[in-house]
Amino acid sequence: MAYDSAATRAKILAAAIEEFSAYGLAGARIDRIAEAAGANKRSIYVYYTNKELLFSAALHEVISQVNEALPLTEDDLPGYAAGMFDYLIAHPAALRMHLWRQLERPELGPDAADVYSQKMASMTAGSIAGQLPPTDLLVFITGLAQSWILTPRDLLTAVDGGDPFAAERLAAHRAAIVQAARRLCAPAP
Repeated sequence: MAYDSAATRAKILAAAIEEFSAYGLAGARIDRIAEAAGANKRSIYVYYTNKELLFSAALHEVISQVNEALPLTEDDLPGYAAGMFDYLIAHPAALRMHLWRQLERPELGPDAADVYSQKMASMTAGSIAGQLPPTDLLVFITGLAQSWILTPRDLLTAVDGGDPFAAERLAAHRAAIVQAARRLCAPAP
């Protein structure tokens, strides 16, 4: 069987995302990534040079996946918030990767300025012009989508006693996110 370098790189990257999202850059281990990917450590260094560049590649992959799955729809920011919530529930590694980046290496990883500049430009040109500044609005919408996941589970449980990640509770919270986002996007009185 011929060696498939693209498949090996993809397996390494997927394993790296799981490892970095669980342990961060400092706690991640190349040998665990190699084992999970069914690759050898040498191939990781050949493809990615070092652990920081592998983290950067994993972060770039996560950001690319989120942006591809959730294109900004400036005329439906409540829908965007709901979609972001759904995505983060389904892909918890995405949010954890962003958090580890902020904690350990905020300067590391792909420059997302172009992505956010495009989003800001579409928001400024779109139907929400004249509302909150686009940067603030996008930060608030993103914060709404992340809030349930970032709140400690025991705190959420203490509030209403139920499982905060039960399907019906997630659906209720998703509806609350949409309602809050609609209010944020509503024209000023």
